Amino acid sequence: MTQSTNGQRVLGKLIGNTGDPMKLQVALKDSFSARRGEFVRIMHQENRSQDPLPVLGRIVSVSRSNVLFSEAVSEGLAELTLLPGTRVTGETIRATLELVGYMDPASGQPRIPRRPLDPGSEVLGVDFEFLREFYRFDPNHSIHLGNLVGYERGANTVPVFLDVNKLATEHVAVLAMTGAGKSFTIGRLIERMVALHNATVVVFDPHGEYGRAFKGGTVQFSGAEATTEDERDRVQLPKVRQNIESLGQKQGRGIVVYTPDMAEFRTKYAGKNRTLALALDQFDLDEFSAVLPGLSEPQQRVLDAALRFWIKTTNPPRAADSLLSFLTDKLGELQDWDELSDAESSALNARSAAVVAIRLRRLINESRSFYCTGMDSPLDVKGMVGRPSDAGGRLVIVDLQGISDSARQIIVALLSTEILNASFDKSDPIRPVFLVFEEGHNFAPASASSLSKNIIKRIASEGRKFGVGFAIVSQRPSKLDADVTSQCNTLIVMRLKNPDDQNFIVKASDMLSRHDIDELPALSTGEALVSGRSIPAPLLIRVGPKALQHGGESPDVLKEWNP
Repeated sequence: MTQSTNGQRVLGKLIGNTGDPMKLQVALKDSFSARRGEFVRIMHQENRSQDPLPVLGRIVSVSRSNVLFSEAVSEGLAELTLLPGTRVTGETIRATLELVGYMDPASGQPRIPRRPLDPGSEVLGVDFEFLREFYRFDPNHSIHLGNLVGYERGANTVPVFLDVNKLATEHVAVLAMTGAGKSFTIGRLIERMVALHNATVVVFDPHGEYGRAFKGGTVQFSGAEATTEDERDRVQLPKVRQNIESLGQKQGRGIVVYTPDMAEFRTKYAGKNRTLALALDQFDLDEFSAVLPGLSEPQQRVLDAALRFWIKTTNPPRAADSLLSFLTDKLGELQDWDELSDAESSALNARSAAVVAIRLRRLINESRSFYCTGMDSPLDVKGMVGRPSDAGGRLVIVDLQGISDSARQIIVALLSTEILNASFDKSDPIRPVFLVFEEGHNFAPASASSLSKNIIKRIASEGRKFGVGFAIVSQRPSKLDADVTSQCNTLIVMRLKNPDDQNFIVKASDMLSRHDIDELPALSTGEALVSGRSIPAPLLIRVGPKALQHGGESPDVLKEWNP
């Protein structure tokens, strides 16, 4: 390979118009000079007063043509044979290059050059030391997601880190088709947030995948530290495991599972799960009415009157079934209340009360997640997520497997509302909390109605200021609400083949180019294109292993069919 004057590999030279940093053309030395996806650098002087700095770029396409085998001359080419050692002239090998940028000495952040690069500049190869220096992070404030694709093994490994503060407060979207590894990826992130950074994470788990890490009421580990080839993970995985085990010895720390009040969950977790017991008196009429859509105006007056009377006449803790009684067998007590308005007295007849009672009973019975008579106590959200003085991380898994979609939306809507409301309380504050909405297109759909969409949109727009961040995970990005995804400042995209989903990614992130999007259908399982505020520049990453057991694998059907 040709060497430049300073001993670095010369891959080729810039040619043509260098004004567009996303479409630079490179004349390569030969067909072995560079491959698609490879990183390169070009020396560039941005200002007269500054010394030249290396600008990092990535080869996004390579073309190779030969006049002898031209498309215009097709007849007889199949029979053409070249003698060994024959040198073929007229071959053109070019590459298209996208700039990542140069590292600004003042800010420490990558900057795209504003002055066009010099035509004829040498395009140089880079080694792992340069890349590691360029993407340097402080491990004390970052999470090792995985390694750069093409530099993921051996001595040349380039680890890639995500900034925890920006990840946890500025929201994340993890988007991929089924089986690409999206749940595994967010699982690796959150177990490190909890074990290494003492975070509070609440996962809404529609299919019980995350709950597998606590199956049988004990923490289940993957054992990946024994098989990983990555030196960093061989050190870090046992540390994650050790920290999770030690956290579990403290009340409310480590892995804690909450479930609806159903026997199936008690069996799954050997009775070590905690029952969801949402307190209805924690929600105002607007919040409560949101999970009872379709009530007429008179019926809403009935509900409002019943709620106020229930709270005034019933001592806490207030069971949901006692509210029902004021709409059925104790309706007379409510009708005789002297604080009813004329409109409420007019609306408060047996027929309207019965309709509201039916809707309310269906809500309670379907979700099995409200505090009722016979339960120990209502859910203490502040105790669940912890207060600032509660040292130690916690992974709270809300297992919603086996219940209806509407019941899931009700639980997500009301529990998220209670968490956000708790974050507003400055007299008794909670710890900063990171929420994970799995199957996000069901909880915040783009066009369809959803009981949970409004609160997720509210968290997206207001949560950062009060220490409530979230990740939304979906296999159908195009079906996600645009107001939610537009607030996600970190985007983790894995294999996607649907054109609508790919177009959605283009609109959702101005940091990804068309070449990046074209890569998505060909990504292997476990490869992710990461961009946004938590990382200096878009990077293709091979996600590393998890310490906790993962529950999202497809079953081995042949093994099941042939035991």
